[in-house]
Amino acid sequence: MKLSKKSHVIDAVFILCLMFLFVLSALAVITIGANIYKKNVSAMSDNYSHRIACAYVTEKVRQADNQGRVYVEDLFDQHALVLQDEIDGVLYNTYIYSYDGYLMELYARADLKDIYPQSGQKILEITSFNVDYVSDSLLSVDLILKDGEDESMFIARRSEGI
Repeated sequence: MKLSKKSHVIDAVFILCLMFLFVLSALAVITIGANIYKKNVSAMSDNYSHRIACAYVTEKVRQADNQGRVYVEDLFDQHALVLQDEIDGVLYNTYIYSYDGYLMELYARADLKDIYPQSGQKILEITSFNVDYVSDSLLSVDLILKDGEDESMFIARRSEGI
């Protein structure tokens, strides 16, 4: 007795359903993974902005912390942090200020009278920047980042003199 192979429609439908289920599962795993990745990248970016804002200003003050070389000055109708340096007998200032939604840094000779805020280098996107004296040796720095997060810090100048 000979058995003949008969193909049933149900076999083909079962295989198609199984493949469709596999494709849906793969898409679900990819979508979940992409969402987790997007959240991690966003959290890392926010954390980076918060850490870099504080670390940048603090490190700049530490580098320039010589007698009388770190001070606050009115510049571009706002308080700016000024870090002074002397190279071959010529004084240079590094100005840290906010302009057009960015924390800016401008390096220029101290004797220049006409400096422009747009000439500085963009450091970080922010909403506002304020620096002021708390005491002779303590600076208060307030930064509001682009996400609205307020970063406040106190920086002690280790050298003597204003």
